[in-house]
Amino acid sequence: MSDVEVPDIPQVEKKEEDQPDESISAIKSVTTKLKKTVNLELFLPEIHEWIFEKLKNGPTIVIGEKIGKFSEEIANQDISVIAREMTSSYVSPKSEVNDEKILEKMDLKPFSLSKMSALSRYNLNIILIFALEKLTKSQKLELLNECKRLMAKEGQLIIVGEYFPKSLLLYPISLIRGFINLINAKVFKRRTKKPLRNFEKLANKTELKFFDVKYDANGRIRTYVLTKRWGALIR
Repeated sequence: MSDVEVPDIPQVEKKEEDQPDESISAIKSVTTKLKKTVNLELFLPEIHEWIFEKLKNGPTIVIGEKIGKFSEEIANQDISVIAREMTSSYVSPKSEVNDEKILEKMDLKPFSLSKMSALSRYNLNIILIFALEKLTKSQKLELLNECKRLMAKEGQLIIVGEYFPKSLLLYPISLIRGFINLINAKVFKRRTKKPLRNFEKLANKTELKFFDVKYDANGRIRTYVLTKRWGALIR
């Protein structure tokens, strides 16, 4: 008996997996950039990482808003940290840092410019994170001079600040934020942040030396590294 021929079963062609729509990816990319442009704090993880690469192993001061977790990460490196929180919602060290062992390595208190003169130890790292924006010009200079006084000969002052954008396309965002800040200041009597102007001239009055700078958010955030003398950070 001859073999019965079985007809071939037609194979269903497998479609290639749908590739992500390039236009959707482009929209997501633009959306992310816009979010970062409006909310500058989204850049902080990258800036923190950059700072950690430059961090010296020694006594450190951190001043700014929402600096609890960042200060904790530094203290985790067995570095003694003085942290001064500028956020108005700050309550206590334990509300910022849960680890009691880490708290032993930290001196975490609310920031007071008038109490900076009570600090006396020399520090290898002094880090300001959005700390100058709410201060007057004279207060900015006072804080910078205090940082210089507290900085060791081989130390560094790292300043993260908000500036007016270099790109004209981003000026409308700065103007809108400025208008909101004006309402908060005049109507609600709140101390508001203002992008920094002429920071280089201000820092020059302290006779500190500019060692390095990092630009983020199209220049709206700049992170400066300053020292007391040339060559202090050359390894």
